[in-house]
Formats: sequence, C-alpha cells, structure tokens
Amino acid sequence: MSENRLNTEAPFINAHTHTFTKKHTPKYMAKQIFPWPFYKWLATGYMVNRIKAYLNRNKHEFSFTGRNKKHEAYKKKKFWTQTPGITKIYNAFLIIIWLIFAYYLIELILPSLQGTWLGWLCCHFVDVLCPIMPDLGSSWNSILLLVFIVLIFRNVRRTIKKYAWGRIKKAVGPERLEFLLRYINIVRFTSNDGQAYIFNSLEQQYPVGTKFVVLPMDMEYMDAGPVEESYPDQMKEVLRLKANNMDTCYPFIFVDPRRIEKQSQKKEFLNLNTDNPDNIVLEECLMKDYIEGGCAGIKIYPALGYYAFDKNLLPLWLYCQQENIPITTHCSIGPVYYRGKLKNLGKDYDYHPIFEEVYKKDENEKRTFGKMRFHELKNKHFQKNFTHPLNYLCLLHKPLLNNVVETFDKDGDLKMLFGYENGEITRTLHNLKINLAHYGSAAMWDKFLSQDRYREANAIIKDPRNGLDLKDNLDNMAKLYSYWHWVDWFSIISTMIMQFNHVYTDVSYTSHDLNYLSLLSEILDNPNISNRVLFGTDFYVVSNHKTEKQYWIDMQNTLGSRKWERIAYQNPTEFLTSSLPGSL
Repeated sequence: MSENRLNTEAPFINAHTHTFTKKHTPKYMAKQIFPWPFYKWLATGYMVNRIKAYLNRNKHEFSFTGRNKKHEAYKKKKFWTQTPGITKIYNAFLIIIWLIFAYYLIELILPSLQGTWLGWLCCHFVDVLCPIMPDLGSSWNSILLLVFIVLIFRNVRRTIKKYAWGRIKKAVGPERLEFLLRYINIVRFTSNDGQAYIFNSLEQQYPVGTKFVVLPMDMEYMDAGPVEESYPDQMKEVLRLKANNMDTCYPFIFVDPRRIEKQSQKKEFLNLNTDNPDNIVLEECLMKDYIEGGCAGIKIYPALGYYAFDKNLLPLWLYCQQENIPITTHCSIGPVYYRGKLKNLGKDYDYHPIFEEVYKKDENEKRTFGKMRFHELKNKHFQKNFTHPLNYLCLLHKPLLNNVVETFDKDGDLKMLFGYENGEITRTLHNLKINLAHYGSAAMWDKFLSQDRYREANAIIKDPRNGLDLKDNLDNMAKLYSYWHWVDWFSIISTMIMQFNHVYTDVSYTSHDLNYLSLLSEILDNPNISNRVLFGTDFYVVSNHKTEKQYWIDMQNTLGSRKWERIAYQNPTEFLTSSLPGSL
C-alpha cells in the first residue's frame, strides 16, 4: 500500500488480547506476592468469588423492590438537600456532626501527637471546643460514640473510606495492587459463557469488522498450584471461538517448553519430523490440530521460568521460520511470573546460559571470563532475566545461536538440525518473525525519557538508522554487560527492529497513558521503526486503567490517521501473513 494513500475503510487489527478465565489461572497466584500462609488463604477461586460477590452487591437495585427503595431514598435526600430552609438546617447539622466526630477522635489520639506541630494544632482545637463538649467519662465511651457516628452517617463513612483506601494503596504497594486489580478483571470478564463472553465484551467496543489476535495462557508450569481447566481444554474452547468468529478471531498457540519435554505419548503436544531439516514436517499432534483449527501464530511467556532459546523450542523455531509463522513473546516485567523456588530452575539458574562477563583482570591485563551472573533474590525481580530483550539475540544473531547449539547439544541432534559443520551452523533463524510484546513496558519508557547523561539512552535519537551499536558489539563483554544491566529496553527493542528485518513490537498495555502517546508518535516518525510497531491493548488486563474503546480512540486521535493506519492495519497485516489457514 502506498505510504501516501489512506485506507479509511481498513479494519482495525488488535494484535494483543486475552480471553482466558479464572479456570485457567493457578490456585495460588498470590504466591511470592504474599508470604505463607497468606497466599494459601488468598487462593484464586476464593478471591474471585469474594470479589464477584462484592461487584454484584447492588444487583438487587434492578428489581422492582430495589427500584422503589432507591426512589424513596432519592425523595428523602431531595427533601433534605433542596427544600428551602431545611437545606441550611441539614448542612448545619452535618457540620456539628463532623465537629463532634473530630473532637472526640482528636481527644483520643492527642497523647500520641505531643511535641509535634500537628499535636499543637489539635490541642488548640480541643481547647476551643472543650467548654461546649460533654465529658463522656472514659475512652471506651468516646470510641462507641465514634463508631455510632460512622455507622449512622454516610457522609462520614464515605470520607473515611476514601482516606483509608488511599492509605491502603500506599501501604500495599503497586505490585500487590496490580495483582488485586488483575483478580478483579478476571472476575469482571468471567462468566458462565467463558471465553465467548469475554470475546464478545471485547468485540462490541470496536467498529464492525475489527480483527483480534487472541493469546491464551498456559500457567500449569509456573509452580503456583493447580489449574482448574487444563491447557488442552482451554484450547478446545479457543478453537470453538475461532470457528464462530472466522473473520475476526485469530488465536495463537501458547507454547511452554516444559509441556514439550513432558508431553504424553498418547497425544503429543508437538511432533516435528526433522529428518530433512530443510523441510520440517509437522506430524499428528495437538499443535497440528490447533493449526488446522485456524490458529495463526505462537505465543510464549518466558517470565514463567524459561528462556526463548530453550533447547525444546529450537526445532519449533526452525519450523516457524520455514512456514513464516509469527511469534509473540512477553517482553516486559509484570505481575505474572514463576512462583516456585528459584533453585528449582536448575543448579546454575543464577548464571546466564549463553552471555559471559569479565570476572577480573590481573596486572598483565589478562582477563578471566565466566557466565554472566545474576543477583536477584526475589522471583518478581529475577523474571527480567528471562524476559530481557537481549535474550532474543541468541536466536537472531548467528554467532550467539551457534553458541546456543554448542551449549545445549548433548546427542548431536541440534547440530544436525542446524547444519553444524567445522564449528559453525549453516542454518540460522535470522528470518524468524517475532513480536517483542509491550515494547519493554511503561517503566522502560519512563527510564528512556528520564535519562539524559547516558550515551546509550540517546542513541536512537542521535542515530535513527541504527540506534545502539548492538550487532557489532555483542562480543564486547563490557558493552554487553552495560546493555543488560543499565540500558532501557525501549532503546534495545527499537535498535533490534532497526537491525533485524523481522523483529516487531506491540504497544499493548504500555501506552494506556496519554503521556506515552507523544513518545509513540515520535518513534513512528522513524521510517526504520514505524513499519514494525503493532497496535495492541492487552485486553482485558488494560481495563485496570481504561476501557478498550477509550484506549483505541485516544490512540487514533493522538497519532492521526496515517500513523494509526500503519500500526493498526498495515503492520499487523504484514505480521500475521503466513501460510497458516488462520492467517489474514
């Protein structure tokens, strides 16, 4: 399509959505977020049911009895707030109630405020009101009076709730709050109709004809307890969803290398015939069923405890490259990650399998090398080692992929698969089509915008054709160490798009805030990046912040027609185009 012609009738394509439900979520998602035994008490099913009951607390208002009660309450409120003379009496009465409440509350807490400016202020307040306030005799009487006022007067109750919620948010912290909001969204979009209901809730917020990439989740191996409905059963429902929405639903297949490793012989998850590595054949297996059922790509989520270059994934990546199958991978730091003990990931879990660093230099400048070391003790921090965008260079960059094959090959199969001869592979993955979802996350966009002294943080502005000197410096361990630990992922992903022909990214969740749309608009002015940025929302997760319709309306009108068409139609169409039956 011509750059200068605007296709105003082109349908939107949302390249990143979800329809999984509470049945596909592990029982103990609160693990590692809350300590034992609290995470046991906050089991997913229990929490979902409690939240569901809370969200439905006003459901009775839609009955005839509820409507009549609501109208009677309205008439009483109208009388007290809109009747001349009565309104003044009512407001004066509320002021008196607040003064009484404040007086006895301050009287109770005043001893703990002694010696502070707040204590001095409260002391004067009590002194002024003391002559007209009765002595209740004991602290318990004061407490009972305060409780009575809270229970009787809604105005007081609402103010206290608002204050308490603000304090709770601050005390709980952003991670636990995000976790709670994730629970609430699972409840909001989960019903007896399952994924079909969720998909309909998504579809109705978009113009007719909008297409959606649906990304399932396989969380059975994240060590957070059992999942109510197995992943194969989840995929059966996904295929029904596809069959009922042939023109608008484009599901991907979630792949976890541990499912491949532990697959049942009864019906294998993945069965690739690699006798001829130049023509790999997908034989009878669940993966073949999913593809024939209309699935359009592959989804992985390394934060659940593995690397994108896992040895069990490498044959699949060759097949995906051969068939031009698109891959979407989680590439940010979030609330869904491996919940088990880190040591269960393997003996050398805290060393990178491929990347190296310099451990020390002697007086003769002789260097000692070793695997790059990790120092994160908590799972929520350690996940970045799995999701880091530099990990994908171990697939796309031939020298690193060569190292991967040499590291993981135990019986010669990988070397045969990649045509390993004279110390080098002859088959590469440089044409692998991969979407690094979330463009690194909002936190990384903030990091990019806030850094002004670091050369690397300004690289994609100073050199909009190449960005970071990434490809040419991957054998420089000092540079690699710097990129891994200090450079923002926005710069790294932008550079990878410029330097590798089939790397994409999507803006799902990340650009929910209008503050980030200016940066998105700016980066879309770069012709070396703009043709591989995809529109996506991360539905229903983004509903923590705004509705789907607000998300795309804000973005469309901020970016303008030409940029919007590029990320919401042209780029996703190119990304999804493949030989699969479910492709565009």
